[in-house]
Amino acid sequence: MQLRIKSLLCLLMAASSWAIAASPKAPKARIALQDGWYYLDGHKFLVNALGYESGARPGEAPYDRKPRNLAQIARDLATIKAAGFNGIRTWSELSEAELKVVQASGLKVVFGIWLKPDEDFADPKVVAKDLALIRRVLAYSRKYDCVITYLIMNEPMPEHLRKVGAQATRNLWTQAVDLIHRLHPGVPVTISGNTAITEWLDMNLFDVYGRNAYDYHDGANFTAGCVQAQRAITDSLGQGKPVLLTEFGRSVSRRGGNLYGGNTLQEQADAMVRYYRDLLDAGATGLCPFYYADGWWKAGEPAVHNDEPEEWFGLIGFSDLTDTHGYPRPAWYALRQYNQALVTSPKNQQFYQNEVPVEAFCQPSVKRLRVVHGDRVLKELVPDAQGHATARLSFKNEALQDRELVVEAYDGGGRLLKVETLMVLTGPEPIRWPTLELSTPTSDLTGVRKIPVTFTLKNAGTFSLGGELRVAYSFHKGWDRAETRVQPLDPARREQTLADTYLLPEGCPMLAIYAGADIRFGKFVRTLHAQRYLFAGSWADPIRIKD
Repeated sequence: MQLRIKSLLCLLMAASSWAIAASPKAPKARIALQDGWYYLDGHKFLVNALGYESGARPGEAPYDRKPRNLAQIARDLATIKAAGFNGIRTWSELSEAELKVVQASGLKVVFGIWLKPDEDFADPKVVAKDLALIRRVLAYSRKYDCVITYLIMNEPMPEHLRKVGAQATRNLWTQAVDLIHRLHPGVPVTISGNTAITEWLDMNLFDVYGRNAYDYHDGANFTAGCVQAQRAITDSLGQGKPVLLTEFGRSVSRRGGNLYGGNTLQEQADAMVRYYRDLLDAGATGLCPFYYADGWWKAGEPAVHNDEPEEWFGLIGFSDLTDTHGYPRPAWYALRQYNQALVTSPKNQQFYQNEVPVEAFCQPSVKRLRVVHGDRVLKELVPDAQGHATARLSFKNEALQDRELVVEAYDGGGRLLKVETLMVLTGPEPIRWPTLELSTPTSDLTGVRKIPVTFTLKNAGTFSLGGELRVAYSFHKGWDRAETRVQPLDPARREQTLADTYLLPEGCPMLAIYAGADIRFGKFVRTLHAQRYLFAGSWADPIRIKD
């Protein structure tokens, strides 16, 4: 009898232990934001989340909310993971069934909640509707630790923010952020702005600096280039939060121009790799390329692949309505290789005093990194269990020098998987950089059409100066491109001042003025950059970056 009882107790204990192990538990908050980085479970984490929408294949539309093919989503996610991405970024909310598939895949998700960016944020009914949506979604999403960030809005337009009121906008955002913090503690919240329209927005209202970034040759990109333009936005925000670039890409539509559409497949592939390098150089710690598959639905005819730039950003293309698998474009293979080792340090266009930090986030296939300079190996690195590799290169007491560093990634058999070059400047003393200053007597655009601007360049002599000053005036009326100008510089002059006048179009909510000029030391090139934001009255004060 005692033996039977003992056996029964053992069985009950075993069953109880199994039940405890099998029962789902609410995940603990395990995300930390520190020094501009995400940390997951204590490990530094570079977000590499490919833009992805379910229900966006030929003949479908992601916002029709029809039941999704979960098996197909699982296959897509496996393909994404195999290409070296560690997450996906969405625009609207995934269903719980879809989120379960993401959780099972091992990928993370930058989770979109579609609060419409063009509604009246001052209307209590709109606010109530938006907060109700957040409650419905977080009732299930908070159970999944694959969610690492919430995106609550995409690309609100300056004209609309002025119309509905900046304070009402801020109130909605604040309520949404606070609600998410209460319902899913520890998960950061942001919006996706856009560097062409909301670069003036104070993103310190959120946990993360989220923005879409396209390198079309206008505005700050025209004057300073993608790297310095993005770095300037982050620096102006001042609090060093993680920078999450939530869209970037190139369309391969036949129709288009100025890099928006009209790109060849090879141009798309080259641009996507260059985007990664530029954005890492700019200090981004999260990358969300745009995007997995072409969006046939965007021109309003999901069954027709129209020749519209917005329909052709995919890294995967589909031949017709019957194609269920798609075909990887050259950009897919280019990023799959580039993802082998994402080098976050050193950064191009940067100066390092005495020593250069090396950091890379590697795929499991990478077993060794080498840093080469002057045709000799300076350092070998072995990634840790998470694929993270760090080291420091010492150039103590060596004179100011431009250095072209080569980073090589190898597998366990010694096969070269990836090679990348970076151009830096090193020296024993802090750099005295040339300066570019932008000034205008105009402080308020109310009733003003003509805006005088002065640009002053000062060069201490260590660097040679380029021969042109690039200027752009971005008037933020819809998606209109900035007006760009070029003025000649005299490279031999130590100090020079140039004047310009801009005629502001009617109806502009604001004006951004940008200026840029190049300096050089050997092969090292850096862009000097200056910017100024002007507003009509005080309408933007509740949400804008303060001077």
